Amino acid sequence: MREEFFDTQVCGSLPTNLPGGFFVYEIEGDEHIVFADFNVIDLFGCNTFEEFIEYTGGSFTGMVLDEDLQKIETLIKAQTIFGEKRHDYVRYRIRTKTGDVRFIEDFGHLLHSINGKSYFFVFIVDVDQNEFFNNSRNSFAEAELLSRNKETDKLTGLFTMSFFYHIVQNMLTSPEGRRKDVSFIYFDIPNFKLYNERLGFKMGDELLCDLAKKIKDTFTGATVARFSDDHFMVCATGSRDEILSKVEIVFRKMLLAEDVNKKVRIKAGIYFLDDVRAEVGLACDHARLACNSIKGRHDLNYCVYDDILREKLRKQQYVVDHIEEAIQKEYIKVFYQPVIRVKSGEICGYEALVRWIDPNIGMLNPGDFIETLEQFHLIHLVDTFVMKKVCEDYKKLKEAGECVVPVSINVSRLDFEICDVFEALEQARIPCEMPRNMLDIEITESAFNDNTGLVKNECKRIRDKGYHIWIDDFGSGYSSLNTIADYEFDVLKLDLVFLRSYDNSQRTGQLMSFIFKGAVALGVSPLCEGVETEEHYEFLKRSGCERAQGFFFGKPMIMDETRAFTKQKGITWEKIG
Repeated sequence: MREEFFDTQVCGSLPTNLPGGFFVYEIEGDEHIVFADFNVIDLFGCNTFEEFIEYTGGSFTGMVLDEDLQKIETLIKAQTIFGEKRHDYVRYRIRTKTGDVRFIEDFGHLLHSINGKSYFFVFIVDVDQNEFFNNSRNSFAEAELLSRNKETDKLTGLFTMSFFYHIVQNMLTSPEGRRKDVSFIYFDIPNFKLYNERLGFKMGDELLCDLAKKIKDTFTGATVARFSDDHFMVCATGSRDEILSKVEIVFRKMLLAEDVNKKVRIKAGIYFLDDVRAEVGLACDHARLACNSIKGRHDLNYCVYDDILREKLRKQQYVVDHIEEAIQKEYIKVFYQPVIRVKSGEICGYEALVRWIDPNIGMLNPGDFIETLEQFHLIHLVDTFVMKKVCEDYKKLKEAGECVVPVSINVSRLDFEICDVFEALEQARIPCEMPRNMLDIEITESAFNDNTGLVKNECKRIRDKGYHIWIDDFGSGYSSLNTIADYEFDVLKLDLVFLRSYDNSQRTGQLMSFIFKGAVALGVSPLCEGVETEEHYEFLKRSGCERAQGFFFGKPMIMDETRAFTKQKGITWEKIG
């Protein structure tokens, strides 16, 4: 076959019908194409340079298939602008004017002109599809370039964490970087592992790529990286309002996705850099911690790392670091609050509550450490300690000839996953000779929303052995009357929100009466907490509630103090038959 040539009319002729060609584009702005040889024009199914420019929009971005653009642009920058090399090697796909998809290898070289403009001189080759996807079939030089490319994430095309650190640290130490308002934004998809289990890893990968593209498109000009799994980090410049607005835009884009399976609520943590000399890793940690602090919050999409959060996290770290010492040295104290039999006005039990009296930072209420211990799966240390102390206090009262009544202990849902709750109760009870019917177990209603059935089965086991089970905090969140019907328990404890609402609405009183009667009909004893006034107490008497608890009868105190307080008020103890 006779070889044909194209006369450039300038500097010789080019062989035509080759599977490759040469073009040049500007690196700044919209990456304007300034030259393309005839083979490149032909590769795209065009006949003239003008037709090629019209089809591609005159830009390098218009040459690349949309699905590949983000990956290869990041990869080119990683190898040249942010890297130590002046050349790049990338692979991508193009779509010709006739609609065909072709597979391209791209060898580019970054050059700078004397007028300050920069250009990429690029040689591209049309390759076989199998070769495109198979690295092992490349030349030694190409394979070496690919193997050395550790700067970008293979799935999303974003920078890797280590290369992100490299780029951002260089930016922060530059004179220009010191003058900018810099922010770090950490994005996370809550429960992403469950998403993969439900819809498969292929759909999960698609979701990650979608989120990566939305972040990149929204934070134009920013440095964006995928740190791991579903965790993304952005280093951006701009005002506080601009950054917050862009975070909200990403959130809305994900929530309004056309594919219903990709409508997800994401979380973000934001750290507005206050010291350009800060270490990048620490700045990223601040953003990550801010995001993690709202993982369980359905009302917040993002959180800004500030002095309040810093103090909260410092306190959390203190709790985690010192909980074992606090138990060993008994800085953890058991306080008791009386439970009253409504009809007789006598004390029919106590609830055991914990306080942490620390010699360094003073009193810590449950809200200061319970949630943290649950988050770090350490709550069982406190719960088993409380079991032990309650049984020891019972023994002391018994030996002193005092009246004793049952004591209820709060058990976390996580306790059932971490330890054998029944065995823990037995180990605490048996040495103190405390009967099982004197030790009641309180479990929050939300704990029964356990799809595995673990909590339900373990509660049945414990109840069958003679312990009483209470459902705590009924009505504090999403409550269902099915809870009363589906589970076997002995006491239904209404959350204090009911009586607070009762103060403003008589309809709440009607609802409470209905719940009390329903519980009694099922053989369950209703208890209402939050009793603070005489009016509350009188209402409970009229409405059929059997037990009551609240500051009206006494606040939580250590055992000796609460017994002295109630004695002074003339409240007696119910005799246990």
